[in-house]
Amino acid sequence: HLQDRTIICRYNPTEPGDYLISVKWSDEHVYGSPFHTHIFERQEDLDRFLLEQKNYRLTHQAWKDEI
Repeated sequence: HLQDRTIICRYNPTEPGDYLISVKWSDEHVYGSPFHTHIFERQEDLDRFLLEQKNYRLTHQAWKDEI
């Protein structure tokens, strides 16, 4: 814990998958906790996921613009 109220945490998962990570200070969740994250086994899996997310956002935005 630093002077500016920054909390530095590290978690090293051993398996790819979805994780829900809780970070607490004095038994209270810090702002934003629990955090949802997905760990990928390979860089290619991450790249494909990011591309799919980008395409979804572009398609969703175009659909909203049409309405």
